[in-house]
Amino acid sequence: MSLVAKLAHSLSTQMGVRSIEAMPTALAVIISVAKGIDASNPADMFSALAETLEPTDEADALTRVRDWLEDNELSAVQCKGIQGHLPVHVPADLDWSAELEALIDEARYREPFISISPRIGAAIGNSLNIPATETVACLFSGSATIAWGLALARPVTLHVTNWQTEIIMALLAHADGRPLRVDRRNPIESVPFDDGSFAFSDSHAPQHGAYDHLISVPPLGYRMKEGKAAGMLFEAWQVEQLAPRARKSFAAVVTDGLLFRESRNEVAFREQLCTMGGLTVTSLPPGIFGRASGVQVDLLRIDQQDSPDAAFIDGRRMERISRSGREQEELIVKQFENLGSAPSRTVGIEELAGSNFNLLPSRYIVSDEQARMDESLSTRHTVRLGDIAKILRPRAPQPVRSDPADDDVIALEIAVSDIFDGQVAVPSKELRFPAREQISLIKVRAHLDDILISVKGNVGAVGIVGFDAILDELLETPQIVVSQSLAIIRLDLGSPLLSPRVLAGILSSPQMRSKLQALAGGTTVPSLPISALQDLLIPIPDAEEAADIEGRLEELDAMQEDIQERISNRRIMQDALWREFWNMPAGQESE
Repeated sequence: MSLVAKLAHSLSTQMGVRSIEAMPTALAVIISVAKGIDASNPADMFSALAETLEPTDEADALTRVRDWLEDNELSAVQCKGIQGHLPVHVPADLDWSAELEALIDEARYREPFISISPRIGAAIGNSLNIPATETVACLFSGSATIAWGLALARPVTLHVTNWQTEIIMALLAHADGRPLRVDRRNPIESVPFDDGSFAFSDSHAPQHGAYDHLISVPPLGYRMKEGKAAGMLFEAWQVEQLAPRARKSFAAVVTDGLLFRESRNEVAFREQLCTMGGLTVTSLPPGIFGRASGVQVDLLRIDQQDSPDAAFIDGRRMERISRSGREQEELIVKQFENLGSAPSRTVGIEELAGSNFNLLPSRYIVSDEQARMDESLSTRHTVRLGDIAKILRPRAPQPVRSDPADDDVIALEIAVSDIFDGQVAVPSKELRFPAREQISLIKVRAHLDDILISVKGNVGAVGIVGFDAILDELLETPQIVVSQSLAIIRLDLGSPLLSPRVLAGILSSPQMRSKLQALAGGTTVPSLPISALQDLLIPIPDAEEAADIEGRLEELDAMQEDIQERISNRRIMQDALWREFWNMPAGQESE
């Protein structure tokens, strides 16, 4: 454990120092020793350290550090405890980046103040290829380690929104002599984690043209609640507010969800991005925010240039992913170093508009297998799925959670887990709905020959609804509805091109499932946009091919039924054997 992290742990667990102040306090102690400050007690030590600080103005975080050092609230017992840890040997070549990394690790599962490790932060900054002669500002606490890495080669300003981050980063920069200025003015005022309201302050944000480059890692997952932007992701809103202020480029880490969801606000935001010009989207590998995070993110970059095309880079596809946090960090750093040779593609504005301005790189950069599949499709007669079928996303009413009534409507809900080998089995989940929702339930009721496809979580599972198999096993038939994790593909009546069974067979092929999964995206849970299903190209077999496929599918179904029957018979024979062995009459249960 590092010097600072070890002392911070002792302060928090043994001396009663509040955890939010333990790390800044420990850091101040170690920096004081490193600077040769000799004091008889911690209070005098901190005062002496405060005198070495030279803030440039009131916005400089060193002013807050100085005030805090001169007016800390350590008790006499805590001061005595700190004294008990002194003297401590601090080497002259102490690696302050390693100390920062240890502090992040120490706080990660308790009170995380920085979410990206210094090595990954440096790799992100280096990937932007910013000349050392150009000015940079990093925005929000999430960008602290990016700023730390960039400040090795140039002056950098860091705007933060977290007291702990502000104190620690300002102290570290002072200790290391690194040209990193921490600005205590938040780029977006009022970023609470309770009510989700945000207020923009023009006086606090970087002024128009003050910096060549702005880099943002905003709070993720929050939505605006008031004003014209109500319902919009904060990630998008802060891009709108801050991107125009950079002279040359603006870069931001954003979640996958922002780049493909189909709400009106988010589609409009992405269209605006594309028309601004100079857009590059790079998908980032898993683990950017540490080994405990499953958040999928991308690096959005806007260069100030007139080009409506968008460039996409696949930085997520890795040859190997490790469960070890340290090893995965190494792999991520190497991934950033090799981004120049990563799969990429430039897409024109017409294609972007045709995909509803979906900006996920996986939508435009396909694997070798998908490329072969697309090449094969180009030689066949194809049709857009949305042109031959209705594609519905069920929105069932709220079921009854308590106090059931006699006139409640009972329904069985088909879930992804009810789909086996291209067929829909008897649903196992029973729900009750208020009688007044009877009409609403009709809209999400399954029909004979409906094709159900999972569009959330386990994307791409396909099954066809055959009521004969379901009704044979039900004595009384409640309504059968469809889970919101499934989409309904309902082939148009009288379609001369395909039968429901053949279409289900095509959709359930491994090649098609691979394509559907490539089209999916999501911050934590993969989700397939309905527009991607509508635009899916389906190969149309001729009449002879269709008849052959239908016959083979029926043969496969018969084989599956035979397999299930054999499994059932085997279980019966096995049970009879063991009962006979233990002299147990048929029907007698063991106790």
